[in-house]
Amino acid sequence: MKEKLIDSHFTAFWGVFLNLDCNLNCHYCVQRISLPARPLANYPIRSGKEWVRALNAIGNRTQRRFLRRRRIKKLSILGGEPTVYPDFLYVVNHLDKNWKITVTSNFNSPFFERDVSFFKKEIKNKNRLRFNGSLHFIRTPVEKFIANVRKLDKAGICVHTLFVVAHPAHLRQAIAYRGELSKIHPRVKLQRFLGFYQGKLYPQENDYPVDEEQKDGISNYPLYREAFGQKPSAPIFCHSDKVLIAPNGNIYNCHYKVYTAHKDKLGNLFEDGLCLRIPRHYFLCRDFGFCNPCDSEGHLFKRIDGRVESISS
Repeated sequence: MKEKLIDSHFTAFWGVFLNLDCNLNCHYCVQRISLPARPLANYPIRSGKEWVRALNAIGNRTQRRFLRRRRIKKLSILGGEPTVYPDFLYVVNHLDKNWKITVTSNFNSPFFERDVSFFKKEIKNKNRLRFNGSLHFIRTPVEKFIANVRKLDKAGICVHTLFVVAHPAHLRQAIAYRGELSKIHPRVKLQRFLGFYQGKLYPQENDYPVDEEQKDGISNYPLYREAFGQKPSAPIFCHSDKVLIAPNGNIYNCHYKVYTAHKDKLGNLFEDGLCLRIPRHYFLCRDFGFCNPCDSEGHLFKRIDGRVESISS
């Protein structure tokens, strides 16, 4: 296949959504925040072979450094729950050596019902693959979550970080479960709740101080509420250099547009001869007010009158 070029900062966040489906049905799911009046986007499914051919055709995925090991491009596989995607195993096994892969999972899908021998034998490239786990204890028994963490560990697969969402209605439980997970894993973090609870947008100024554990970059709370409060949209100049690839291959630079199958795509991964540059400057966006909290960290806005504001200012 002819080489594809997606020009972005080498360390820019790259996320691939093989699917938006999930085996859980959490009422606080961050995907739903930007969709108060309509369902999540419904994308056609592409095969694992199509994904692998297209992703492995992307160029400029290594970076040489003076007297240090070369960098390999990082790729996050997201969802939904990525392990319910039918060709998940094919994708992680056939992405080439110039991808360093992180899978974010709830550790509670049918994929994890196999025994340790399956994971030892069937998952390849273990040195370039790691999992992050998010405990949704309302839907997942902690005992099952712990058993699946141990299963991957015994199979020699890296589990990098475990997260527990600090939902304001279940904060004591979240703190208790963090303590329980800390007994079996060295990196466990409370994750600040992003979204609405009892009509209020979280996080707020006086929340439980989990920001020392899970940086989300939010300090300008009035701007956060204005941008992410799901109010009537307004035009603004936005700055974001993320590379987010939707299940049909459409390329965006914000989560709101992925979750809504927005018309403002930057390109499509499956295009022959794809060559695009992710905007590194401010670009006009007309959806300010409906931003998704997944994009809160490091987000910059420039008002129409020229004033620059940052969520993390």
